[in-house]
Amino acid sequence: GHERFAYSDGIASEQYLGEVFDKASDLSSRSRELETHIKDWPSEYHLTRKRAQLLSGFQFERSLKVLEVGCGCGAITRHLGETFESVVSIEGSVSRARLARQRTRDLDSVSIICAPFQGIEFEAKFDVIFCVGVYEYSGAFIAADDPYEAVLNYFSKILSDDGCVVIAIENQFGLKYFSSAGEDHLGVMFEGLEGYHKGLGRVRTFGKTELREKLQRYFQTVSFYYPFPDYKIPDCVFSESFMTSKQAGEIVANLRPRDYHLEREPIWDFAAAALELDRNGVLDFFSNSFLVMASRGTSSGPRFDQEGIIYSANRMERFSTITRILKQDDDRLLVSKRKIQKPELHESGPLRLMEGESDWVGSHSLQTILHLRAKDRRRSLDSLFEPCLSWVATMRAESTLRAGIIYLSGEHVDSIWCNAYPTPKGCRIIDREWVWNEPIPFNALVIRAIFYFLSKENELESMAPCLRIRSSEKLIRSISGSIGVEFLSDDFDRFIELETRLLSEVFGTDRNRYARRLRWFLF
Repeated sequence: GHERFAYSDGIASEQYLGEVFDKASDLSSRSRELETHIKDWPSEYHLTRKRAQLLSGFQFERSLKVLEVGCGCGAITRHLGETFESVVSIEGSVSRARLARQRTRDLDSVSIICAPFQGIEFEAKFDVIFCVGVYEYSGAFIAADDPYEAVLNYFSKILSDDGCVVIAIENQFGLKYFSSAGEDHLGVMFEGLEGYHKGLGRVRTFGKTELREKLQRYFQTVSFYYPFPDYKIPDCVFSESFMTSKQAGEIVANLRPRDYHLEREPIWDFAAAALELDRNGVLDFFSNSFLVMASRGTSSGPRFDQEGIIYSANRMERFSTITRILKQDDDRLLVSKRKIQKPELHESGPLRLMEGESDWVGSHSLQTILHLRAKDRRRSLDSLFEPCLSWVATMRAESTLRAGIIYLSGEHVDSIWCNAYPTPKGCRIIDREWVWNEPIPFNALVIRAIFYFLSKENELESMAPCLRIRSSEKLIRSISGSIGVEFLSDDFDRFIELETRLLSEVFGTDRNRYARRLRWFLF
Protein backbone atom coordinates (compact mmCIF):
# COMPACT_ATOMS: atom_id res chain seq x y z
CA GLY A 1 0.00 0.00 0.00
CA HIS A 2 2.98 2.34 -0.04
CA GLU A 3 2.73 3.26 -3.70
CA ARG A 4 0.60 6.20 -2.53
CA PHE A 5 3.17 7.40 0.01
CA ALA A 6 2.80 11.15 -0.34
CA TYR A 7 6.38 12.21 -0.99
CA SER A 8 8.07 12.28 -4.38
CA ASP A 9 10.17 14.42 -6.69
CA GLY A 10 7.85 13.28 -9.48
CA ILE A 11 7.63 10.11 -11.56
CA ALA A 12 9.82 11.47 -14.38
CA SER A 13 12.55 12.53 -11.94
CA GLU A 14 12.64 9.16 -10.20
CA GLN A 15 12.61 7.27 -13.50
CA TYR A 16 15.58 9.35 -14.62
CA LEU A 17 17.50 8.50 -11.45
CA GLY A 18 16.75 4.82 -11.98
CA GLU A 19 18.21 4.96 -15.49
CA VAL A 20 21.32 6.75 -14.20
CA PHE A 21 21.88 4.21 -11.40
CA ASP A 22 21.31 1.25 -13.76
CA LYS A 23 24.05 2.39 -16.13
CA ALA A 24 26.52 3.76 -13.57
CA SER A 25 29.71 1.87 -12.85
CA ASP A 26 30.66 4.12 -9.90
CA LEU A 27 27.86 4.50 -7.35
CA SER A 28 30.11 5.75 -4.53
CA SER A 29 29.32 8.82 -2.47
CA ARG A 30 32.15 10.69 -4.22
CA SER A 31 31.26 9.53 -7.73
CA ARG A 32 32.18 12.04 -10.42
CA GLU A 33 30.41 9.82 -12.93
CA LEU A 34 27.05 10.40 -11.24
CA GLU A 35 27.63 14.16 -11.16
CA THR A 36 27.85 14.26 -14.96
CA HIS A 37 24.13 13.39 -15.03
CA ILE A 38 23.00 16.42 -13.00
CA LYS A 39 20.46 18.37 -15.07
CA ASP A 40 18.20 20.13 -12.53
CA TRP A 41 17.78 20.67 -8.79
CA PRO A 42 16.27 17.22 -7.95
CA SER A 43 19.03 15.38 -9.80
CA GLU A 44 21.67 17.61 -8.21
CA TYR A 45 20.31 16.83 -4.75
CA HIS A 46 20.54 13.08 -5.34
CA LEU A 47 23.75 12.93 -7.41
CA THR A 48 26.13 15.59 -6.10
CA ARG A 49 29.17 14.49 -4.10
CA LYS A 50 28.50 17.36 -1.70
CA ARG A 51 25.79 15.37 0.07
CA ALA A 52 28.41 13.18 1.78
CA GLN A 53 30.37 16.26 2.90
CA LEU A 54 27.73 16.87 5.57
CA LEU A 55 29.04 13.92 7.61
CA SER A 56 32.50 13.08 6.29
CA GLY A 57 34.24 15.43 8.75
CA PHE A 58 33.05 13.37 11.73
CA GLN A 59 34.84 10.34 13.15
CA PHE A 60 32.47 7.43 13.85
CA GLU A 61 33.33 3.93 15.02
CA ARG A 62 32.77 1.62 12.08
CA SER A 63 31.21 -1.13 14.22
CA LEU A 64 28.27 1.00 15.41
CA LYS A 65 24.78 -0.23 14.49
CA VAL A 66 23.04 2.43 12.41
CA LEU A 67 19.43 3.26 11.58
CA GLU A 68 18.58 5.79 8.88
CA VAL A 69 15.05 7.17 8.89
CA GLY A 70 13.75 8.37 5.52
CA CYS A 71 16.58 7.35 3.21
CA GLY A 72 14.97 8.83 0.09
CA CYS A 73 16.90 7.87 -3.04
CA GLY A 74 19.99 6.76 -1.14
CA ALA A 75 22.55 9.60 -1.33
CA ILE A 76 23.24 9.67 2.43
CA THR A 77 22.56 5.92 2.65
CA ARG A 78 25.45 5.33 0.30
CA HIS A 79 27.84 7.29 2.53
CA LEU A 80 26.60 5.48 5.62
CA GLY A 81 27.13 2.12 3.93
CA GLU A 82 30.72 3.10 3.17
CA THR A 83 31.26 4.25 6.76
CA PHE A 84 29.58 1.57 8.91
CA GLU A 85 29.41 -2.23 8.96
CA SER A 86 25.65 -2.39 9.61
CA VAL A 87 23.08 0.10 8.28
CA VAL A 88 19.28 -0.31 8.26
CA SER A 89 17.51 2.35 6.17
CA ILE A 90 13.77 2.96 6.13
CA GLU A 91 11.81 4.56 3.31
CA GLY A 92 8.03 4.75 2.97
CA SER A 93 7.92 5.14 -0.81
CA VAL A 94 8.37 1.97 -2.88
CA SER A 95 9.89 3.82 -5.84
CA ARG A 96 12.37 5.73 -3.67
CA ALA A 97 13.25 2.63 -1.65
CA ARG A 98 14.06 0.85 -4.90
CA LEU A 99 16.29 3.75 -5.95
CA ALA A 100 18.11 3.61 -2.60
CA ARG A 101 18.64 -0.14 -3.17
CA GLN A 102 20.03 0.58 -6.64
CA ARG A 103 22.42 3.20 -5.22
CA THR A 104 23.70 0.71 -2.62
CA ARG A 105 23.40 -2.53 -4.61
CA ASP A 106 27.09 -3.38 -4.14
CA LEU A 107 27.09 -2.76 -0.37
CA ASP A 108 26.33 -5.77 1.81
CA SER A 109 26.36 -3.49 4.84
CA VAL A 110 23.06 -1.82 3.89
CA SER A 111 19.49 -3.11 4.27
CA ILE A 112 16.56 -1.13 2.87
CA ILE A 113 13.11 -1.53 4.45
CA CYS A 114 10.02 -0.09 2.75
CA ALA A 115 7.42 0.57 5.45
CA PRO A 116 5.85 3.40 7.46
CA PHE A 117 8.39 4.25 10.14
CA GLN A 118 5.89 4.31 13.00
CA GLY A 119 4.69 0.79 12.08
CA ILE A 120 8.05 -0.93 12.68
CA GLU A 121 9.14 -2.53 15.95
CA PHE A 122 12.85 -3.27 16.41
CA GLU A 123 14.11 -6.09 18.57
CA ALA A 124 17.59 -4.61 18.96
CA LYS A 125 18.64 -1.06 19.73
CA PHE A 126 20.77 1.18 17.54
CA ASP A 127 23.91 3.15 18.35
CA VAL A 128 23.23 5.97 15.88
CA ILE A 129 20.03 7.17 14.21
CA PHE A 130 20.37 9.44 11.18
CA CYS A 131 17.46 11.69 10.27
CA VAL A 132 18.65 13.92 7.42
CA GLY A 133 16.04 16.22 5.90
CA VAL A 134 13.20 14.18 7.41
CA TYR A 135 12.32 15.43 10.92
CA GLU A 136 10.50 18.46 9.50
CA TYR A 137 7.97 16.11 7.83
CA SER A 138 6.90 14.43 11.10
CA GLY A 139 3.58 16.28 11.01
CA ALA A 140 2.73 14.72 7.65
CA PHE A 141 3.61 11.10 8.38
CA ILE A 142 3.38 10.49 12.14
CA ALA A 143 -0.03 10.00 13.77
CA ALA A 144 0.21 11.68 17.17
CA ASP A 145 -1.07 14.77 18.99
CA ASP A 146 2.44 16.21 18.74
CA PRO A 147 4.26 14.22 16.03
CA TYR A 148 7.57 16.06 16.56
CA GLU A 149 7.64 15.08 20.23
CA ALA A 150 6.53 11.54 19.38
CA VAL A 151 9.42 11.05 16.96
CA LEU A 152 12.06 12.19 19.46
CA ASN A 153 10.52 10.03 22.19
CA TYR A 154 10.62 7.02 19.90
CA PHE A 155 14.22 7.72 18.89
CA SER A 156 15.28 7.86 22.54
CA LYS A 157 13.67 4.47 23.23
CA ILE A 158 15.37 2.59 20.38
CA LEU A 159 18.84 4.02 21.05
CA SER A 160 21.49 2.24 23.10
CA ASP A 161 22.50 3.79 26.43
CA ASP A 162 25.20 5.94 24.83
CA GLY A 163 23.37 6.23 21.52
CA CYS A 164 23.17 9.36 19.42
CA VAL A 165 20.59 10.77 17.02
CA VAL A 166 21.83 12.92 14.13
CA ILE A 167 19.33 15.43 12.73
CA ALA A 168 19.89 17.72 9.74
CA ILE A 169 17.18 20.33 9.24
CA GLU A 170 16.66 23.82 7.85
CA ASN A 171 16.54 26.69 10.34
CA GLN A 172 13.15 28.38 10.64
CA PHE A 173 15.06 31.66 11.03
CA GLY A 174 17.74 31.05 8.41
CA LEU A 175 19.22 34.31 7.18
CA LYS A 176 18.26 33.68 3.56
CA TYR A 177 14.57 33.60 4.49
CA PHE A 178 14.71 37.22 5.69
CA SER A 179 15.68 38.28 2.19
CA SER A 180 13.92 36.87 -0.86
CA ALA A 181 14.26 33.08 -0.57
CA GLY A 182 11.09 31.01 -0.34
CA GLU A 183 10.76 28.51 2.49
CA ASP A 184 12.62 25.43 1.25
CA HIS A 185 9.70 22.99 1.49
CA LEU A 186 6.74 25.21 0.60
CA GLY A 187 8.39 27.78 -1.66
CA VAL A 188 6.49 30.61 0.05
CA MET A 189 8.41 33.71 1.11
CA PHE A 190 8.44 34.37 4.89
CA GLU A 191 6.23 31.33 5.64
CA GLY A 192 8.62 29.94 8.27
CA LEU A 193 9.38 33.33 9.79
CA GLU A 194 5.66 33.93 10.31
CA GLY A 195 5.08 30.54 11.97
CA TYR A 196 3.88 28.18 9.21
CA HIS A 197 0.24 29.22 9.45
CA LYS A 198 -0.39 28.35 5.77
CA GLY A 199 1.31 24.95 5.84
CA LEU A 200 -1.56 23.05 7.51
CA GLY A 201 0.89 21.43 9.94
CA ARG A 202 2.33 18.99 7.40
CA VAL A 203 5.87 20.39 7.33
CA ARG A 204 7.76 22.85 9.49
CA THR A 205 11.22 23.63 10.77
CA PHE A 206 12.38 25.13 14.06
CA GLY A 207 14.70 27.81 15.34
CA LYS A 208 17.79 26.90 17.32
CA THR A 209 16.29 27.62 20.75
CA GLU A 210 13.10 25.62 20.19
CA LEU A 211 14.92 22.71 18.57
CA ARG A 212 17.42 22.51 21.42
CA GLU A 213 14.61 22.57 23.99
CA LYS A 214 12.76 19.77 22.21
CA LEU A 215 15.86 17.59 22.09
CA GLN A 216 16.83 18.25 25.71
CA ARG A 217 13.56 16.67 26.88
CA TYR A 218 14.81 13.30 25.66
CA PHE A 219 18.58 13.61 25.34
CA GLN A 220 21.15 14.58 27.93
CA THR A 221 23.72 16.12 25.56
CA VAL A 222 22.88 18.25 22.52
CA SER A 223 25.58 19.62 20.17
CA PHE A 224 24.94 21.94 17.22
CA TYR A 225 27.03 22.13 14.03
CA TYR A 226 26.57 24.50 11.12
CA PRO A 227 26.77 23.47 7.45
CA PHE A 228 27.01 26.25 4.84
CA PRO A 229 25.42 27.28 2.59
CA ASP A 230 23.09 24.59 4.05
CA TYR A 231 22.99 20.87 4.90
CA LYS A 232 21.74 19.85 1.43
CA ILE A 233 24.88 20.75 -0.53
CA PRO A 234 27.41 21.86 2.10
CA ASP A 235 30.80 23.32 1.24
CA CYS A 236 31.82 23.46 4.91
CA VAL A 237 30.74 22.52 8.42
CA PHE A 238 31.56 24.60 11.51
CA SER A 239 31.49 23.81 15.22
CA GLU A 240 29.44 25.78 17.75
CA SER A 241 32.56 27.28 19.30
CA PHE A 242 33.79 28.59 15.94
CA MET A 243 30.39 29.99 14.96
CA THR A 244 30.12 31.95 18.20
CA SER A 245 33.76 33.16 18.19
CA LYS A 246 33.10 36.07 15.80
CA GLN A 247 35.58 34.48 13.38
CA ALA A 248 33.23 32.84 10.88
CA GLY A 249 31.75 35.89 9.17
CA GLU A 250 34.35 36.25 6.42
CA ILE A 251 33.79 32.67 5.21
CA VAL A 252 30.00 32.63 5.61
CA ALA A 253 29.62 35.96 3.81
CA ASN A 254 31.15 34.39 0.70
CA LEU A 255 28.92 31.28 0.78
CA ARG A 256 25.73 32.76 -0.57
CA PRO A 257 22.65 30.54 -0.18
CA ARG A 258 20.29 29.42 -2.92
CA ASP A 259 16.56 29.55 -3.35
CA TYR A 260 15.65 26.06 -4.56
CA HIS A 261 12.28 27.16 -5.99
CA LEU A 262 12.82 30.41 -7.88
CA GLU A 263 15.76 32.61 -8.84
CA ARG A 264 14.61 35.68 -6.95
CA GLU A 265 16.71 38.81 -6.69
CA PRO A 266 17.85 39.36 -3.07
CA ILE A 267 16.26 42.40 -1.47
CA TRP A 268 19.36 43.13 0.59
CA ASP A 269 23.05 42.23 0.81
CA PHE A 270 23.50 38.75 2.34
CA ALA A 271 27.26 39.18 2.79
CA ALA A 272 27.01 42.50 4.64
CA ALA A 273 24.23 41.16 6.90
CA ALA A 274 26.21 38.01 7.71
CA LEU A 275 29.23 40.09 8.69
CA GLU A 276 27.13 42.25 11.02
CA LEU A 277 25.51 39.23 12.67
CA ASP A 278 28.95 37.69 13.16
CA ARG A 279 30.26 40.95 14.66
CA ASN A 280 27.43 40.74 17.18
CA GLY A 281 28.06 37.07 17.95
CA VAL A 282 24.66 35.79 16.76
CA LEU A 283 25.47 34.29 13.34
CA ASP A 284 24.77 30.79 14.69
CA PHE A 285 21.12 31.64 15.38
CA PHE A 286 20.65 32.70 11.74
CA SER A 287 22.46 29.77 10.12
CA ASN A 288 20.45 28.53 7.14
CA SER A 289 20.36 25.01 8.57
CA PHE A 290 21.55 22.89 11.47
CA LEU A 291 23.29 19.56 11.97
CA VAL A 292 22.52 18.38 15.50
CA MET A 293 24.00 15.50 17.50
CA ALA A 294 21.84 14.52 20.50
CA SER A 295 23.07 11.77 22.87
CA ARG A 296 21.28 9.89 25.63
CA GLY A 297 24.42 9.98 27.81
CA THR A 298 27.15 12.52 28.44
CA SER A 299 28.93 11.76 25.18
CA SER A 300 28.81 14.62 22.66
CA GLY A 301 28.52 12.09 19.84
CA PRO A 302 31.11 11.40 17.14
CA ARG A 303 34.45 13.21 17.16
CA PHE A 304 34.74 16.42 15.16
CA ASP A 305 38.49 16.98 15.30
CA GLN A 306 38.48 20.58 14.05
CA GLU A 307 36.70 23.88 14.51
CA GLY A 308 35.63 23.80 10.90
CA ILE A 309 36.12 21.81 7.73
CA ILE A 310 35.97 23.21 4.17
CA TYR A 311 35.82 21.17 0.96
CA SER A 312 36.85 22.02 -2.60
CA ALA A 313 34.52 19.57 -4.32
CA ASN A 314 34.11 21.38 -7.65
CA ARG A 315 37.71 20.98 -8.79
CA MET A 316 39.34 18.32 -10.92
CA GLU A 317 40.10 15.26 -8.81
CA ARG A 318 43.84 15.86 -8.58
CA PHE A 319 43.24 19.34 -7.12
CA SER A 320 40.53 18.50 -4.57
CA THR A 321 41.43 19.51 -1.03
CA ILE A 322 40.12 19.49 2.51
CA THR A 323 40.88 22.53 4.66
CA ARG A 324 40.62 22.21 8.43
CA ILE A 325 40.51 25.00 10.99
CA LEU A 326 42.29 23.61 14.05
CA LYS A 327 42.47 25.01 17.59
CA GLN A 328 45.89 24.78 19.22
CA ASP A 329 46.61 24.29 22.93
CA ASP A 330 47.07 28.04 23.33
CA ASP A 331 43.66 28.65 21.65
CA ARG A 332 45.39 29.90 18.51
CA LEU A 333 43.68 28.85 15.27
CA LEU A 334 45.65 27.07 12.56
CA VAL A 335 44.54 26.41 8.98
CA SER A 336 45.62 23.07 7.47
CA LYS A 337 45.09 22.28 3.77
CA ARG A 338 45.55 18.72 2.52
CA LYS A 339 45.02 16.95 -0.80
CA ILE A 340 42.28 14.37 -0.93
CA GLN A 341 43.91 12.18 -3.57
CA LYS A 342 47.35 10.58 -3.75
CA PRO A 343 50.33 12.90 -4.37
CA GLU A 344 51.29 11.30 -7.69
CA LEU A 345 48.14 12.73 -9.27
CA HIS A 346 49.53 16.25 -8.86
CA GLU A 347 52.94 16.06 -10.48
CA SER A 348 52.22 16.84 -14.15
CA GLY A 349 50.93 19.98 -15.86
CA PRO A 350 51.62 23.72 -15.51
CA LEU A 351 49.96 24.00 -12.09
CA ARG A 352 50.99 22.57 -8.74
CA LEU A 353 48.87 22.36 -5.61
CA MET A 354 50.73 22.91 -2.36
CA GLU A 355 49.68 21.45 0.96
CA GLY A 356 50.47 23.46 4.04
CA GLU A 357 49.56 25.09 7.32
CA SER A 358 49.24 28.74 8.28
CA ASP A 359 47.93 30.87 11.12
CA TRP A 360 44.29 31.89 10.96
CA VAL A 361 43.66 35.52 10.00
CA GLY A 362 40.62 36.85 11.80
CA SER A 363 40.23 40.17 10.00
CA HIS A 364 38.43 41.04 6.75
CA SER A 365 39.99 40.32 3.39
CA LEU A 366 40.66 43.12 0.93
CA GLN A 367 37.76 41.78 -1.17
CA THR A 368 35.34 42.15 1.77
CA ILE A 369 36.68 45.59 2.68
CA LEU A 370 36.07 46.78 -0.88
CA HIS A 371 32.60 45.23 -0.96
CA LEU A 372 31.58 47.16 2.15
CA ARG A 373 33.21 50.41 1.00
CA ALA A 374 31.37 50.14 -2.34
CA LYS A 375 28.07 50.48 -0.48
CA ASP A 376 28.95 54.13 0.29
CA ARG A 377 27.47 55.93 -2.71
CA ARG A 378 29.59 59.04 -2.07
CA ARG A 379 32.91 57.36 -2.74
CA SER A 380 35.11 58.09 -5.70
CA LEU A 381 37.22 55.37 -7.32
CA ASP A 382 40.34 56.71 -5.60
CA SER A 383 38.64 56.61 -2.21
CA LEU A 384 36.99 53.23 -2.73
CA PHE A 385 40.14 51.42 -3.82
CA GLU A 386 42.62 53.23 -1.56
CA PRO A 387 43.08 50.05 0.60
CA CYS A 388 44.46 48.30 -2.52
CA LEU A 389 47.55 50.51 -2.55
CA SER A 390 49.26 48.33 0.07
CA TRP A 391 48.49 45.25 -2.07
CA VAL A 392 50.02 46.93 -5.13
CA ALA A 393 53.10 47.88 -3.10
CA THR A 394 53.48 44.32 -1.78
CA MET A 395 53.20 42.83 -5.26
CA ARG A 396 55.60 45.34 -6.80
CA ALA A 397 58.15 44.64 -4.06
CA GLU A 398 58.22 40.97 -5.14
CA SER A 399 58.27 41.63 -8.89
CA THR A 400 60.97 41.80 -11.55
CA LEU A 401 61.17 43.72 -14.81
CA ARG A 402 61.94 41.87 -18.05
CA ALA A 403 61.74 43.35 -21.55
CA GLY A 404 59.51 46.16 -20.33
CA ILE A 405 57.02 43.84 -18.58
CA ILE A 406 56.70 43.41 -14.81
CA TYR A 407 56.49 39.77 -13.70
CA LEU A 408 55.74 37.94 -10.45
CA SER A 409 56.75 34.41 -9.56
CA GLY A 410 54.20 31.66 -10.23
CA GLU A 411 53.33 31.35 -6.53
CA HIS A 412 51.35 34.61 -6.90
CA VAL A 413 48.92 33.27 -9.49
CA ASP A 414 46.09 33.44 -6.92
CA SER A 415 47.27 36.46 -4.90
CA ILE A 416 44.01 38.28 -5.62
CA TRP A 417 42.00 40.41 -3.22
CA CYS A 418 39.99 37.61 -1.59
CA ASN A 419 43.32 36.17 -0.40
CA ALA A 420 44.86 39.52 0.61
CA TYR A 421 44.62 40.91 4.15
CA PRO A 422 45.86 44.46 4.86
CA THR A 423 48.01 44.80 7.98
CA PRO A 424 49.98 47.70 9.48
CA LYS A 425 53.15 46.10 8.05
CA GLY A 426 51.81 45.64 4.54
CA CYS A 427 49.46 43.27 2.76
CA ARG A 428 49.48 39.63 3.85
CA ILE A 429 48.67 36.95 1.27
CA ILE A 430 47.01 33.78 2.58
CA ASP A 431 45.92 30.46 1.05
CA ARG A 432 48.91 30.25 -1.28
CA GLU A 433 48.02 26.77 -2.46
CA TRP A 434 48.72 27.30 -6.18
CA VAL A 435 52.05 27.54 -7.98
CA TRP A 436 52.09 28.27 -11.73
CA ASN A 437 55.18 27.00 -13.51
CA GLU A 438 55.65 30.26 -15.42
CA PRO A 439 56.12 33.87 -14.32
CA ILE A 440 52.86 35.83 -13.96
CA PRO A 441 52.52 39.22 -15.70
CA PHE A 442 51.83 41.71 -12.92
CA ASN A 443 49.22 43.60 -14.96
CA ALA A 444 47.39 40.34 -15.75
CA LEU A 445 47.21 39.66 -12.00
CA VAL A 446 45.80 43.16 -11.41
CA ILE A 447 43.11 42.53 -14.04
CA ARG A 448 42.39 39.15 -12.45
CA ALA A 449 41.99 40.72 -8.99
CA ILE A 450 39.61 43.40 -10.29
CA PHE A 451 37.70 40.90 -12.43
CA TYR A 452 36.96 38.66 -9.44
CA PHE A 453 35.94 41.64 -7.35
CA LEU A 454 33.48 42.80 -10.02
CA SER A 455 32.14 39.29 -10.64
CA LYS A 456 31.11 39.15 -6.97
CA GLU A 457 29.33 42.50 -7.18
CA ASN A 458 26.12 41.39 -8.89
CA GLU A 459 24.17 44.48 -7.87
CA LEU A 460 26.41 47.30 -9.09
CA GLU A 461 23.43 49.65 -9.43
CA SER A 462 23.10 49.62 -5.62
CA MET A 463 26.80 50.39 -5.18
CA ALA A 464 28.79 53.61 -5.49
CA PRO A 465 27.97 55.43 -8.79
CA CYS A 466 31.68 55.45 -9.68
CA LEU A 467 31.33 51.70 -10.50
CA ARG A 468 28.58 52.23 -13.06
CA ILE A 469 30.70 52.22 -16.19
CA ARG A 470 28.95 50.07 -18.78
CA SER A 471 32.11 48.69 -20.39
CA SER A 472 33.85 46.25 -18.07
CA GLU A 473 37.16 46.91 -19.81
CA LYS A 474 36.84 50.66 -19.23
CA LEU A 475 35.81 50.09 -15.61
CA ILE A 476 38.79 47.81 -14.99
CA ARG A 477 41.12 50.37 -16.60
CA SER A 478 39.64 53.12 -14.42
CA ILE A 479 40.03 51.05 -11.25
CA SER A 480 43.61 50.12 -12.08
CA GLY A 481 44.41 53.76 -12.78
CA SER A 482 43.08 54.70 -9.33
CA ILE A 483 45.67 52.38 -7.73
CA GLY A 484 48.54 53.52 -9.93
CA VAL A 485 48.64 50.72 -12.51
CA GLU A 486 48.53 51.55 -16.23
CA PHE A 487 47.90 48.76 -18.70
CA LEU A 488 49.73 47.95 -21.92
CA SER A 489 47.77 47.29 -25.10
CA ASP A 490 47.92 43.49 -24.83
CA ASP A 491 47.50 43.08 -21.04
CA PHE A 492 43.91 41.91 -21.42
CA ASP A 493 45.02 39.22 -23.86
CA ARG A 494 47.60 38.07 -21.31
CA PHE A 495 44.88 37.94 -18.64
CA ILE A 496 42.55 35.88 -20.86
CA GLU A 497 45.36 33.48 -21.73
CA LEU A 498 46.29 33.01 -18.07
CA GLU A 499 42.71 32.74 -16.81
CA THR A 500 41.54 30.23 -19.41
CA ARG A 501 44.58 28.00 -18.89
CA LEU A 502 44.22 28.18 -15.11
CA LEU A 503 40.51 27.31 -15.04
CA SER A 504 41.04 24.54 -17.56
CA GLU A 505 43.58 22.97 -15.22
CA VAL A 506 41.57 23.40 -12.00
CA PHE A 507 38.00 22.82 -13.15
CA GLY A 508 38.31 21.24 -16.59
CA THR A 509 36.71 24.33 -18.17
CA ASP A 510 36.63 24.49 -21.98
CA ARG A 511 39.27 27.12 -22.80
CA ASN A 512 37.76 28.43 -26.02
CA ARG A 513 34.27 28.71 -24.60
CA TYR A 514 35.49 30.46 -21.45
CA ALA A 515 37.67 32.81 -23.52
CA ARG A 516 34.57 33.87 -25.46
CA ARG A 517 32.75 34.46 -22.18
CA LEU A 518 35.59 36.59 -20.84
CA ARG A 519 35.80 38.68 -24.00
CA TRP A 520 32.03 39.23 -23.89
CA PHE A 521 32.31 40.35 -20.25
CA LEU A 522 35.22 42.67 -20.95
CA PHE A 523 34.29 44.19 -24.24
